[in-house]
Amino acid sequence: MQKSILIIGAGTGLSLGVALKFGKEGYKVGLISRNNDNLEKLDAQLKAENIDCFYKAADVKNTTELHQAITDLRSILGEIDTLFYNAAHLKMQNILDETPETLTDDFMINVVGAQQAFKILHPDLQKQNGSMLIAGGGLAFYPSPDLGSLAIGKAAIRNLALQLNAIGKEKGIYVGILNITGRIEPESAKHSPEILAEKFWKLNSDRTLEEETY
Repeated sequence: MQKSILIIGAGTGLSLGVALKFGKEGYKVGLISRNNDNLEKLDAQLKAENIDCFYKAADVKNTTELHQAITDLRSILGEIDTLFYNAAHLKMQNILDETPETLTDDFMINVVGAQQAFKILHPDLQKQNGSMLIAGGGLAFYPSPDLGSLAIGKAAIRNLALQLNAIGKEKGIYVGILNITGRIEPESAKHSPEILAEKFWKLNSDRTLEEETY
């Protein structure tokens, strides 16, 4: 049976690179993002590569929308083999300029969505001996006040990934995080979407490292 990957936080950079890699390896691809126009473009790009692709729009910080989008895509894709979480609110803003509301909203996207997605899909992942892959960041280790909220999010999602890895080991689920330490750009010699997608593929195939920093 054809395997499937569900990508939360779908965009034209890293998520597209991962979708192309897994799709070319025979996976069906499901995409979730809040921007429907962007999803349509990604869908067209993937289908042009003969990759089976399906998508649903949802605001990740809205747990009801996220749950519905996951449920809808699962009904199309079947049981999910791999969950890839790449949702994050990327912004330049000093930590002292954040309000309780903005920090909370960002945390919902940067961290809580990952916990909720795993919670919803872990029965599938357990049945399929599946995996969850998480896009982390160097800000978890080297925080910047000018990227304050995102730095908190990257530290927290790294912590969450290690917790989920411990839970997953008991259920036959692999959970791994790649802490990306550079700017993701198509022409980067180290951090292009294509190179990073290969890193995620290797993590997923080997299933030995709970985290890698690159």
